[in-house]
Amino acid sequence: MANKIELKINNDTLELTNDKYEESYKNVDSLNVSEAGTNLRAVTRTAIPTLSVSYKCDATEKKKLDGFARASSLVAQKWDEYSEAVDSWACFIDGYTVDLIVETPTTRFYKISFKLVDLES
Repeated sequence: MANKIELKINNDTLELTNDKYEESYKNVDSLNVSEAGTNLRAVTRTAIPTLSVSYKCDATEKKKLDGFARASSLVAQKWDEYSEAVDSWACFIDGYTVDLIVETPTTRFYKISFKLVDLES
């Protein structure tokens, strides 16, 4: 059973289900070698999110997402079930694709896919 999640991009809400998005996290670290040959590892950031999204929408929602895809930076917000708080991060949209799936005399429906990538990763 798919659970609904609420993803906000620049305070505009996208209603998604968990079968239409995928989360991944990574750490950013640096590795240097000292004069004595010892490896010095420094973890600079942990749990940097990337969110892959794929869902169907109408032409109005597509127009809004087209604008987000052209923006150099966005603020995304999502409820984090582990910390039980809203998780907010600066990101941008990468890999934005749009496919027309249904066209009726009054409207069009699209399948849209994209990734929200952390701006500072």
